[in-house]
Amino acid sequence: MLNVMSRVKGLRVSQDAFVSHFVHDLRACLRAVETLPDWIKEDLEENVENVPKEVYQYLTGIQVSARRADRLLSDVRELCEMDKATDPVEEVDLREAVETFLQRCEQPEGISIDVNLTEQRCALPRGSFDKVMAGLLCNSVKHHNGPVGTIFITNIDTNGALLIGDDGDGIAEQFRDSVFDPFITLKPRDVVEGSGMGLTIARRRVEDWGGTLRVVTRPEVKGAVFEVTFK
Repeated sequence: MLNVMSRVKGLRVSQDAFVSHFVHDLRACLRAVETLPDWIKEDLEENVENVPKEVYQYLTGIQVSARRADRLLSDVRELCEMDKATDPVEEVDLREAVETFLQRCEQPEGISIDVNLTEQRCALPRGSFDKVMAGLLCNSVKHHNGPVGTIFITNIDTNGALLIGDDGDGIAEQFRDSVFDPFITLKPRDVVEGSGMGLTIARRRVEDWGGTLRVVTRPEVKGAVFEVTFK
């Protein structure tokens, strides 16, 4: 039995190593693909008046697609490597953890963040928590319906949960669970850039620390509201 378990573990390590090397090499190829159109554009500058404008559109499209594929591969590797993460769990004050995160992150232009938190002790891995917060804030900014808006963060009257919401278009009820599935996007990728993996990764991180992540409704909130719970 021990021999079988050892072989299974070895296969898992080999699989993880394969994914890591595969993603690394493929991303290197994509970076070359992304750079090549810039070289072509430089060569075309000497005869730019004779170059159809569609050529530049095609070259830009190649770069956009290469960046999109690179982001997708990066997210897939992050998801595959979560089991190897060793982020230590520590007892923290939730309000302090959120405020510290916001001080370190770059504030999105045109979006204000309204924080209304009370002291709450909970055990969680700080590094993973910061990544979940970054993912949820990024999701709210990307899917907002305008250049100006508000994101709110609160644990007031939430039964110990943390709510992150916005005043955007929100998420229709029929999509409130499927948005956490891999590669799912509610808007075309030509409209909103993304791999469709952000919420999948965020939920996996929350579940790893024993919590839950889901979409909820709040009567006073127009947009999407994500509820994060703790063990």
